[in-house]
Amino acid sequence: MPTIRMFCVAVALVATACTPGTADTTTTAANSLPSTPSSTTSTTSPPDGFGGEIRIGVEGALTSLNPFSEDFYVGASVAGNAVWATVYDIDPDTWEKIPDNVTSLPTQSGGGIVDNGDGTVTIQYQIAPRATWSDGVPMTGADLAFTAEAMRDLALNGNPRVDPIMARVVDTDSVEQVAWVTFENPTLAVEDAMWIILPAHAVADSNLATVDGLSWPSGGPFMIKNGDPTSMTRNPNYWKTDDAGRQLPYAASLSFVSVGSEGGVRFEEGAVDVVEVFSDDAVQGVEALEGAQVESVSTPLVEQITFNLTPTESPSDTVSLNSTRTFREAIAHAIDRSSLLESAAIPWDPATPGILIPKGLSAWDQYQYDPAESRTLITSLESPTEPQSVLSTTINGHARPAIANALEGAFAPIGVGYSMDLLDSVQFYGDTLPNGTFDLGMWAWENDGGFAATLAMLARFDPAQGDRSFSGWGTQDDLNDAMTRFSELVVVANATMDVQEFTAAVNEAESILAADLPLIPLFNRMSHLAVRTDHLAGVVHNATSSGFTWNVESWQVAGQ
Repeated sequence: MPTIRMFCVAVALVATACTPGTADTTTTAANSLPSTPSSTTSTTSPPDGFGGEIRIGVEGALTSLNPFSEDFYVGASVAGNAVWATVYDIDPDTWEKIPDNVTSLPTQSGGGIVDNGDGTVTIQYQIAPRATWSDGVPMTGADLAFTAEAMRDLALNGNPRVDPIMARVVDTDSVEQVAWVTFENPTLAVEDAMWIILPAHAVADSNLATVDGLSWPSGGPFMIKNGDPTSMTRNPNYWKTDDAGRQLPYAASLSFVSVGSEGGVRFEEGAVDVVEVFSDDAVQGVEALEGAQVESVSTPLVEQITFNLTPTESPSDTVSLNSTRTFREAIAHAIDRSSLLESAAIPWDPATPGILIPKGLSAWDQYQYDPAESRTLITSLESPTEPQSVLSTTINGHARPAIANALEGAFAPIGVGYSMDLLDSVQFYGDTLPNGTFDLGMWAWENDGGFAATLAMLARFDPAQGDRSFSGWGTQDDLNDAMTRFSELVVVANATMDVQEFTAAVNEAESILAADLPLIPLFNRMSHLAVRTDHLAGVVHNATSSGFTWNVESWQVAGQ
């Protein structure tokens, strides 16, 4: 079950967007759900029976499970997944959308997306035939239509938890299990924005900006017990079954334990059965326990190095060569991702990521590690003095300082002087980046490949929209044809409702970025989930916005 789709507007340079999805929306769902997707495996062979309690660690106190309320925080999605009726999940391996409480996801080729020829587009959804709320009321198209209207009203009032594109809803209709939602001048991001289904019969008179949602009927595998969101019991009307036709969920109850920043400690104490852990010490502590396991998967956070092409104030007295593409290519060939992570002792994914296309073949693979080529390129610049680079990044935490220190081993052998400028995150994000007072900068962008996230990243690098990538790419005097073409592709991607046309535009845009090298994607950050495997089976970690409780209905307690 997906977590809340918080609409992010440049969150401190850690992420540009957090709306999930993918360009391929042709997947369909059956009326039964296997305990794990075919692309993943669970931690142990699941037991046959039902019952038992699962204790799940959450970051903070649970006061609201209404994802649109002002009191909701994103970490509460761990619990929300157990009760929400969602339109789709995100596959943890492919990051593709898969239908949840609908029979299929709309596509233009399949007839689910219809261009009305008047600037509006109508999207059709069909609720799964047996989907039912926990109070026994059938889930219908009227619920989805109501949800679209409610999200429109919230968007028009500036609710930050709703994608602003929902403000473009101009009409809805429904008949039995089918709903139609009509948008004016939409983008494909509308498919990501419509992520949840609300029980219209229970919430129609509620103020969705303030109500906590704790008394709402559940559309998920569990339901809140006695108004306490930390305690949930099996939903007897949940509609999904396993491969053997047995009604899910397997577990009898869930309890949510607030762990703050001490998830690893509370896990080692035996207070929780599953929790996300963050520090290296926490990971090592869990791995040392008998009957426990850490599942580590790539996240949509891409750590990268950006070249400042128009520095207003360099952190060193040397003249930057960043504006010369040959220099940027030399740096790209000098970085050995695997060795860099090994030297820094950081357990992240060394596979070369993309910026616009985070999964699959990367356009940046053309820059394989080749220090000899780097030295040749540096020599060809005929610089009268040794080129110098200063890397600015945050000092908070262990990972970035360690990587910054290890990067010296990439620059020195190719004849480039290297130094670090380690800054507090408040200064780095609030002053250094927006004012352009850096030479090279290292931080993370977030993109899970969804339509909304990809459109946000396109906008961030679009020269026509100003310098929102902090590189100055396309904003300097030497605007070239490739940069102009990039802006044209942004227009195409925002205008089309055809997935193939969208994908082609994004592929070309990624190729342009990779060719011109305003930045170097380094690696995907990893997320670590501690699981007590001697007690719990069926857990499949999911670092997308679906969250690690995305398939909680399939978790099983040993001995039941």
